[in-house]
Amino acid sequence: MKQLKIFGVPVVSFGDVGAGTSNARRSKGNAINNVAQVGSLPDDSPVPGKQTKFLSPRYEPSNITQNADVRAVQEAIRLAENGDTQELYRFYRDVLLSDEHVQSCFNTRKLALLAQPLNVLAKDKNNPDDVSLAAAMTQAIEDCENWNQGMLALMDSNGFWPNSIVERLYRPAGDKGSENGGQRTEVGVQKSEAGKPKTPTLQYTLRKFVHVNPQLHCYSWAYLMGGVGLGTASAVQLAQIAGTDDDADNTTIDGTNAPGSPYRIDLERWEPYLKLWPIDVAGRIVYDVTRASYLDPARHIVHRGHLIQSFRDNWGGPGRAILMWWLLRGLGREWFARGMERFGTPFPVTYVDANDPMAVNLMREALDLAKTIGGLVVDESSRVELKEAMVAGMAQGYEAFHAMCNDAIAFHITGIRSSQKPAGMNAGEDNFVSAVREDVRMSDQILLGETCLKQIAIPFRDINGLKGSVKFVWGGLSDADAQTFSTLLVNMKNAGLQVTEDSLPMVNERTGLTWERIATPAASGPGNEDGGSKMEDGKDDDDPPTPGSGAASGAKPSALSSINYPLSSPRWLSANSAPSPIDSIVRDHEAALARAFRGALAPVRQIILSSTSQKEAEHKLEALFADWPHERIAGLVEQAMQICAAKGAAGAKAEDRR
Repeated sequence: MKQLKIFGVPVVSFGDVGAGTSNARRSKGNAINNVAQVGSLPDDSPVPGKQTKFLSPRYEPSNITQNADVRAVQEAIRLAENGDTQELYRFYRDVLLSDEHVQSCFNTRKLALLAQPLNVLAKDKNNPDDVSLAAAMTQAIEDCENWNQGMLALMDSNGFWPNSIVERLYRPAGDKGSENGGQRTEVGVQKSEAGKPKTPTLQYTLRKFVHVNPQLHCYSWAYLMGGVGLGTASAVQLAQIAGTDDDADNTTIDGTNAPGSPYRIDLERWEPYLKLWPIDVAGRIVYDVTRASYLDPARHIVHRGHLIQSFRDNWGGPGRAILMWWLLRGLGREWFARGMERFGTPFPVTYVDANDPMAVNLMREALDLAKTIGGLVVDESSRVELKEAMVAGMAQGYEAFHAMCNDAIAFHITGIRSSQKPAGMNAGEDNFVSAVREDVRMSDQILLGETCLKQIAIPFRDINGLKGSVKFVWGGLSDADAQTFSTLLVNMKNAGLQVTEDSLPMVNERTGLTWERIATPAASGPGNEDGGSKMEDGKDDDDPPTPGSGAASGAKPSALSSINYPLSSPRWLSANSAPSPIDSIVRDHEAALARAFRGALAPVRQIILSSTSQKEAEHKLEALFADWPHERIAGLVEQAMQICAAKGAAGAKAEDRR
């Protein structure tokens, strides 16, 4: 079996598909050994087909936000900066699960892109390899068990997590698993109506995506192997550092073997600073950096959907800026509750004679007794009133503080403040908000599309022996931008310009649809081999023919053979008719119509001149332009009549002047 390579990295093969039964028998016996040696579940498939990393729910780290304070958050950030992200990622997990505002903003960011329909477009529609790969990728998406869940998992890094890691699993093409008893069926080449390959033969197709728990992300190795933690290094680490470990990769950046060098990070490797913690047979993390495994480009997908990628992932990513606002908002709620408990309850104010000790003591006893009986017993000379503190200002202050925190969180995730609303009629604020949302959506589409191309489509192409390239496009332009874009195309068309073939891929990507040009019916007579650009008498088809010419002989154009009308001459004119005084009027009107209706609308003037009534002209135009509404056709006929009337009026004035 030919060895597969993805990103230049060989794919480790454990046998071909036919050896699946024997591999399955060995997998049980090798499972414990595999976990003990490399800290991952075994996968005996020739390509990634089974999940290898699993964190048991029993050993998921517990909640950390219950008693969170500023000190706990700062400690988690400092630990993450030194490679230990467990505490920080526990904060991230609990914030997403427990805070409705953060969760809502996060979902809004995802839905803005994933709610749009997905189109896989060929990078070059004229390249058969690109077209075939686009069809194969579309089929693989349909075969995938959880494509949408996989995209949602990848977009965890859009606005919050520093990255998201997903396992990409395959299955043999045509193997539907339990649906057909696990029997593999052959997938042949499907042919389109035009005879071009629509879906090529596939060996493997997408099975599903498996999200890798962020608690399994290991960044500590880069810090310990760099010499920071040499004082507590394990025996394996010391052997690697000393260059005495036969299994260790002691090759330095310059390609030489340098025993004793403390720097063992291969910067040429895919994701050199990111590893995965090993697990034991119970699905528990083993915090041993010497057994942490590199990511496999043949299996894993790493997506970073944010724009601050110049910093290392273990420094927190976008969520670091959100964490303090979340904490302050929660503390503000607690402070407000304490303030309302202390100052929001009415308190009694008593009026007694301060110079009478007996009256004062009696009032004190009455207040103490009121806690038990719920009332006051005082004499007639004393007076008690209930007073309230000015809590309205405190409530307004808390509301403003709470809104400020929510605005900061929403602004960081979605680019729009949660309280941002149009300031008034035609204030332009609504357009600004829409523009920001569209910018964020397009940025997410570019980043996710690049990840899907390089880490899904290209590996899928390589394992199936295909060629070509594709583009992933979610939806298209917004309603406002689509209206502006369509108006631009119409204006350019009216100015005599049109989109070239080279620009059509850009139009497809911007709109999310696949466009093609409509073949324009050519009005040509018999013997006109150049598409109707010249008449039989040598004149251009836009020039009005003279009576008696070959164009006026009643010949019908081949593209318009279903309509019985001559090319240009009116029905009442014959090729052998004698010159008539009306001939000059007809030629003038025909010339005016020729100037008004050119190109694709050239048949309009021919139909107008060959019809005896307005209804007949409309009937013929409806037969020619079947997809046009009646109002448009009636407007064309009315326009032609106005042109003829204007030409006749101008001729009459010229005759009067003479």
